[in-house]
Amino acid sequence: MYTLDINFLSDRTAIEQANAVERQPIADSQFLIFGGAIAVVALSLVGGAYLFLSTINEGVRQEVATLTSKEAELKSRIDSLKVQEDQLKAIEARTNGLVNLFVGNLPISAIADDIRKRTPITVQVDSLTQALGAEGKTTISLVGKATSYTELNDFLLLLKASPLLDDADTRLISSTLQAATVDRNFNLVNFQIQTALSTKPISEILPDLQKAGADGLVARVNLLKQQGVIK
Repeated sequence: MYTLDINFLSDRTAIEQANAVERQPIADSQFLIFGGAIAVVALSLVGGAYLFLSTINEGVRQEVATLTSKEAELKSRIDSLKVQEDQLKAIEARTNGLVNLFVGNLPISAIADDIRKRTPITVQVDSLTQALGAEGKTTISLVGKATSYTELNDFLLLLKASPLLDDADTRLISSTLQAATVDRNFNLVNFQIQTALSTKPISEILPDLQKAGADGLVARVNLLKQQGVIK
């Protein structure tokens, strides 16, 4: 009699291995599908970001182009205004030249009268000389005596305050102390002061010229005002 031995364990292991081999392709397919989906999503995100950045970049380029155009327009307007300003200055310079030619320089008599009125009793002006200085300015040199340095300084300040003289060009050139003598029991200060005529428009100092007695010059300026040449 024959005996039939069946190894169920061995058969089951073989079946499971077969099933495992058969299920392997299913897992691979799922992985490929999942990976493809991720790739599609990633590409979509990259494409969307690129589109978004491209839109922003285009807006920036348009804004830069607009600003550049406005800058060029403003520069053109500024250049045009500068040209007009230069033309106005040239016209004003020619007008002032013609006015000065017609009106003439400040009369030395009016300048001397203004200085005389500003000279304190403690100061004596011995000489007044007029000369043509640098840049066509008319300079005036005063030589005299003062009873003290304080009086001399006060006289210098009075000259600087004159509307007919240039404040910046009014300065003390020299000063020396002259000691008292037997005939004079007080000290004196010898000085030299240099100043220049004011460069202000004559129309601005017209009242002061009138006070100084420059009637002819005042009449000529008033005539130009009536004609509308000067204000």
